[in-house]
Amino acid sequence: MGLPRLPEPFHRVYSPPEAPKAKSRRPRTAGVVVAVFVVVAMGLAAAAVFVFGRGGARPAAAPARSRPATAGSRAADTPARAAQPPVFASLPQACSVLPADTVRRLVPTAAPKIDKMGAETAGVCKYSMTDGGRYRAVQVDARAFLPKYMHDQATRMTVWSFEAQWRQAEKDRTTDTSSLRRIGGLGDAAFERFWIDRDVRIAVGEATVRYRNIILRVQYTEEQPADKDRPAAEQRCLADAIAAARAGLTSLH
Repeated sequence: MGLPRLPEPFHRVYSPPEAPKAKSRRPRTAGVVVAVFVVVAMGLAAAAVFVFGRGGARPAAAPARSRPATAGSRAADTPARAAQPPVFASLPQACSVLPADTVRRLVPTAAPKIDKMGAETAGVCKYSMTDGGRYRAVQVDARAFLPKYMHDQATRMTVWSFEAQWRQAEKDRTTDTSSLRRIGGLGDAAFERFWIDRDVRIAVGEATVRYRNIILRVQYTEEQPADKDRPAAEQRCLADAIAAARAGLTSLH
């Protein structure tokens, strides 16, 4: 591609350990669906690492299923099931997640380079520009656990996947990772991370967000700063990654 590569440990979050078995009335079908989903996600993540290097339609929300109360003493003795939050029935294309004005602000060029790939349950879109020694990029990683495959386990599997990514981020922490912490006020759960990759001379701010049955990971990248400028670069990269993630969540509503 002609651009330095993003640090490769981050594709590993798309290869988490085998998912816990979900209770289902159709255990054989559910097992096959989870296996197929994980294989598709792993394949897409591996391809993204190879293709992207350095560095739509709005989904309709499917209402949670509820069962009518059953008359009789048996219904009275059975505790009511907690209402499930609505989930998304489909995943938008990754390149439709960020508003155009957000992309223009973070990658200030009239014609950014666009790399994209995707499938029904996962997608990646990266906008980038190079101008001499100046480099800017913003990348969106979107993944969904869809109810038509996961049934009533879609949200539970999303929580499990997000926590697996958090554990992997802690495991992949390096001496050049100066920020890795959970943050509030963004989706249902979120964490931020900032690191310097001295091999390809870039600084990366990242926000990973769980919202209902979708996980968004947004990375804002620029050229590596001088050591004296690192605190300002960290603050700027994290602020831009979080702002982009927030704009992406807004587009899902």
